[in-house]
Amino acid sequence: MRATILRFVASGLILLAVMLYVGNASASDGWSVQASYIEACSCNLFCPCYFNTSPDKEFCKFDNVVKISHGHVGKVKLDGLKFWMSGDLGSDFSKGMMKTGIITFEPSATPAQVDAAMEIIKKVYPVTWEQVTVDPERKLIVWEKHGNDGYAKLGNGEGEVTLKGVVGSDGKHLVKIDNLQYWGAQKNNGFILARSTHHYKGNGLDYSFDDANGFFIDIESSGS
Repeated sequence: MRATILRFVASGLILLAVMLYVGNASASDGWSVQASYIEACSCNLFCPCYFNTSPDKEFCKFDNVVKISHGHVGKVKLDGLKFWMSGDLGSDFSKGMMKTGIITFEPSATPAQVDAAMEIIKKVYPVTWEQVTVDPERKLIVWEKHGNDGYAKLGNGEGEVTLKGVVGSDGKHLVKIDNLQYWGAQKNNGFILARSTHHYKGNGLDYSFDDANGFFIDIESSGS
């Protein structure tokens, strides 16, 4: 499958320049998603992007590893599907333009599921991007959470994320930020903070960061 270039229009909708259309994956038939994230970026803990119009560097390079527990778009089921999002949000969000993103799906994802997942992605991230590319290669994705920590791996190591949960002053519970919006998601269980080590190499991107921002989060959204 060739790389797919997506343009996000100012209204927040995505025009798919090259994408197989599958009627059963139409969001007009109703959609919902419950998903868990292992997420990391190049910023210092905690991500300033949620409170400011720019990151704490001249870029915000990220690795978001998504595991859908329950989801569908129309008749297409997404339960158990994992995908990996990497890229760079850029240095200035005040103009409403993000820079670039790469989305990689597992080998088990069918064309209909890829199409449906892209519908979900544009609902959760209703923003404008210069460019989003679907990785032409499918890769295995590891998504693990053990106690306070998490680990994710893409393919043969093209991408990797390690999260070490930040324990609060009581010495027991992880630090969590509640009542903070996650992009366009309608609900979330709070940002559970962690320090990250992560890297990604491929599709024109090559970066690696230690002791950077990270968090776990579960989201929910639905519509008709």
